[in-house]
Amino acid sequence: MGEARAWIGQLLPTAGALDPQARAELLLTATVTAVEVGDDPTALAARERLASLLEGIDDPFLLALYQQALAWSAAIVDDLDGALREASASLSGLRGQDEPVWTALAGLTLGGLETALGRYDDALGHLTEMRDLTKQFGDAWPAAYSWVYLGALALAQDRLQEAKALLDEALGLSLTGQSTRSVTLCLAAFAQWALAAGDPEWAALLAGAVEGLRRRAGVRAWAIQRQGEAELVAQARQALGADRFDQVFAAGIPFTQRAAVAAARDRHSASASLTV
Repeated sequence: MGEARAWIGQLLPTAGALDPQARAELLLTATVTAVEVGDDPTALAARERLASLLEGIDDPFLLALYQQALAWSAAIVDDLDGALREASASLSGLRGQDEPVWTALAGLTLGGLETALGRYDDALGHLTEMRDLTKQFGDAWPAAYSWVYLGALALAQDRLQEAKALLDEALGLSLTGQSTRSVTLCLAAFAQWALAAGDPEWAALLAGAVEGLRRRAGVRAWAIQRQGEAELVAQARQALGADRFDQVFAAGIPFTQRAAVAAARDRHSASASLTV
């Protein structure tokens, strides 16, 4: 990702000399990569330039991708309603095209936004459909996203036992896909589950592990995740007290991926790590 962003940085000053479609493709790539690593200023700047080009794009596939990028970046400024509209338009544009991965990502984005906005019935329909779609092309990391989003939905509806089973499945798929992004997405959801299950210390440890893994990978939480994760931290800090929360959170930061996964799967393993 770092190498790709360096190439994009070299190309961006020449964007004005490119034909409209090439310019839009460059700005799309700049937006998506900045969103992926959590570089909000770059993502928003590229998004603004990209939005001005949309009316001139007549390729339905590329237009749907641009709308997906706009959805992802809208969440940076907490415009979840705008993100929902763009994600819905993207999914509509991708339906019927032979692009299962992008279709799945659009549907998962839409389902995640619907969950965040409390539209649980809509979210369940889209997330279940995308889970079934990811089974068809057998790619582990989109499949992991579908299971973790379904787990987050179950958690939002206080279906804790079902949420745990869904998150267990998601974590296994994430490890198969060897993606730090999907593994940390799952671990963050496990932290939410631990808090909902009444164990703020476990939640704080997992939150610290997620933070450490992300730092070392050079990524941040996606914008749509940040509010929920901030609320988790605030609630765990209130439950434990500031000093104890900081101790437990810091204890999780050095965790390797293997140690973090073990702590998520087994409360006893997590307890053994707390020697602070």
